[in-house]
Amino acid sequence: MAIKSDTERPKSAQKAEQRDFASESESPAESLNEAEQNGSFSDFEDELDAAALIAAGRHEEAAARLRRDGDPAGAAAIYERIWDFARAAECAREAGDLARALRNALGANEDEEVDELVAALREQGPGGLAAAVDAFAEQRRFATAGELAEELGELERAERYYRQGHLQLDAARMLRALGRDRDAGRLLERFVEVATPGLEMAQAQLALGELLADHMQFAPAAAHLQEAAATPALRLRAQRRLIVALASMGLRDAARDVLVNARADAPELPADIDAFLRAERAAAQDREAAPSPAVDGSGADANAAGDEDAPGRDPGAQIIAGRYRLGALLGAGTSGRVYRAYDEAGEREVAIKLLSASRDHQAYERFVREAQVTSSLRHPNLVQVFDFSAEHGYLVMEYMAGGALAQRLHAGASDDAEVGRGGTLPASAVRRLGLDLLAGLERAHRRGIIHRDIKPANVFFDARGAAKLGDFGVAHLLDLGQTQTGGLIGTLAYMAPEQITGAPLTIAADLYALGVTLYEALTGRLPLQGPDFVAQHLGETPPPASAVCTESVELAPGWDPLLAALLAKNPSERFDSVDAVRKALEALSIERGAHPLVLGRRRSAADDGAAEQGALSANDLLDAPGLLDAPAGTDDAGAGDGDGDAPRYRFETPLGRTDDAHLSRALDSALDRSVIIERYHEGGPDAAAERRLYALARGGSPYVQRALSYDRDAGVAVFEAPSGEPLADAVAETPLPALAAVRLLMRLARALAPMHERGNAHGAITGTTVVLDEQRYPTLLVCGLGPSSEKAPHPRADVYALLGLTARAAGLDEGDESDAARDALAAAPDPAAIDGDALGARAEYLVRGLLSPPGSDAAGLGDSALKAPPHTGEELYTFATTLQIALLKRAQPGC
Repeated sequence: MAIKSDTERPKSAQKAEQRDFASESESPAESLNEAEQNGSFSDFEDELDAAALIAAGRHEEAAARLRRDGDPAGAAAIYERIWDFARAAECAREAGDLARALRNALGANEDEEVDELVAALREQGPGGLAAAVDAFAEQRRFATAGELAEELGELERAERYYRQGHLQLDAARMLRALGRDRDAGRLLERFVEVATPGLEMAQAQLALGELLADHMQFAPAAAHLQEAAATPALRLRAQRRLIVALASMGLRDAARDVLVNARADAPELPADIDAFLRAERAAAQDREAAPSPAVDGSGADANAAGDEDAPGRDPGAQIIAGRYRLGALLGAGTSGRVYRAYDEAGEREVAIKLLSASRDHQAYERFVREAQVTSSLRHPNLVQVFDFSAEHGYLVMEYMAGGALAQRLHAGASDDAEVGRGGTLPASAVRRLGLDLLAGLERAHRRGIIHRDIKPANVFFDARGAAKLGDFGVAHLLDLGQTQTGGLIGTLAYMAPEQITGAPLTIAADLYALGVTLYEALTGRLPLQGPDFVAQHLGETPPPASAVCTESVELAPGWDPLLAALLAKNPSERFDSVDAVRKALEALSIERGAHPLVLGRRRSAADDGAAEQGALSANDLLDAPGLLDAPAGTDDAGAGDGDGDAPRYRFETPLGRTDDAHLSRALDSALDRSVIIERYHEGGPDAAAERRLYALARGGSPYVQRALSYDRDAGVAVFEAPSGEPLADAVAETPLPALAAVRLLMRLARALAPMHERGNAHGAITGTTVVLDEQRYPTLLVCGLGPSSEKAPHPRADVYALLGLTARAAGLDEGDESDAARDALAAAPDPAAIDGDALGARAEYLVRGLLSPPGSDAAGLGDSALKAPPHTGEELYTFATTLQIALLKRAQPGC
């Protein structure tokens, strides 16, 4: 309590206090009588009335006197003695003692005054807020004391006050924030055991389920999350975590069921389970990561990584987490192995990394870091992570069919190559490789992540030839130039000087490693040969790439300065951004004398008769002789330009022709991938066909065949070569299950949506222009469609055709409507022939056919799953999503 000194306080107040402690032999009444007899009553009243009033039990009047005389602190003390806390608070506030005022306001239950005082103390900074915490704690207002302590950042104190206030959920939350998850779990478990059913118990089950799920304890987590989901206020949050838990246990069907129910409350959630899981993983990275559980190897699943060479173990038959069937071994190291595997739940090939049972703590930390970092980065040029279990020691990634860059360089080395020199890639392929890796690096750098280990072994290629950066196990989070710890991390041959010395790292370290990788891909050797890489990286300048290339390779002039800038010893002398490197690469000529597209030889009359005229089917594109089957004397697809340049497209095999073009399959030697080349007849495609080509090329969907290049002057277009078989053949003997058919519809609708949004359409959707790969992913062909019709294709015709195609893929019999009639209507030159009634009838037929078993009563099912007939790709996707939800609901028990 702040009390003024005697020199500061009024004399009347000093005398009042002196009188208050006067001798007991002189009563207040005697003093008053004495003053009256002496004629000094008025002076006595002015100077000693407060003490006399207190002695007479008239405290309220005494306090008022002190307040009037300018002693609000003394008045506050007197008001506190008579429990008049409201006036005590007023006086303490007048005296400037906000903490004392707050204690009294709390005692008086003056809520508005309390709020004002807390706000005033908060403005004073941490000291004022700490005083407020003390005030609430003294008054045993532990809930608010905990809240203010949490606001102040004193989490341990907040946890103590929450527990004293019997707020166990908040106490558990503080324990989690302090990293004491075990204590938080025990507290929540005890609370769930004794709590009565209701909202608070459901909240505890939700918190406990989330904690267990964060520690990969998915089975018990699912049990608590299911209970929490029964409470409407918590349903959606619990369902979202439950879906992830079930999917992590391999129970994808159950996860889909929960997703269906969740979308009833939140239709904006992705309908596809994989899309939902990807979105949830991305969102989880924005939350503070929970500490990983201690791992000692004793609790590992029998199916987790272990000694794969132990007797009786057959990796080819082993199943991980109930869904990943192991196949061939792709690679091995001291900490574990990587297998090719098949995801039986997701019906796709994957790569799975398994930690060894004897893993040490450092290997485990690297494993967890790789999973956490990679799953937070989603980009076409970064290897994607699908699943991860810290407890069982596995990491599931996309399978990279094209292998690693290191394998390509090793495979390209000739037997008589000099020591230290491997194979090389064409300059154009290295340029493309660099651009792909820069795109992935840019995403990582924007998230504050440095890779720290870029090298050919960590660069992979997908089936289409795109390069992707993988293995973020030693990735480093940028922290304002924080110095590295833990010794050398990375691979010395590719390590930047500042990484070797332990200096603060920036993105320049990754650019240096990228320069080493590109140098090696161009020349077949490292820029610095070792063995003392440390001394060389710190002190030696590598020779120009042009000086060490083989005699058969002549680099464009821009390569040497670009690589020199990437390999500068001082980080500040390298490129200052990924974008700057990209621009430098894009400015390079692919190679001297090279052309963007090398035309192949003219087709002969014999070639012209190799196929009937008209649109080519997918069989024509897929069933041609393989590239390796081409005779040794097969002509190349390009003849060069007369000065010794090798053709880009080789091993060309004729596929057939349409009314306006010839098609062939060839190997793109620059990018090492198979392509389809469409050469239009003299004069090129007509204006309408060219507009359609441009429209389809701009589709931007993974389910549309990509157009790689188009040379208008030469009348040549190059497309990616699809894998799989025509849809008509794929479902000829075994139709697709209903759910798979609807997913096919959803994917093709996604392919059509961008076209339709721009006012374009495909116009040739049939069972032969859709290719289905082994994992049931479709590709809508763009090449070989033939000349355009007199009237431009219309979105309604695409929708109509796709609805019918889906019905036939599912094995539905469309009654008396013949194939010819269907195709004629779908390709009708007048789009008005396909109106809303026609679309509605076909859509309702599909709904009834998929939702109803043969011979059963389907009345009313169409209305429940179809609100309006779709007219565009976007509307068709919405329709397909609704149909998928209806199918999943009908699959639930009791439906």
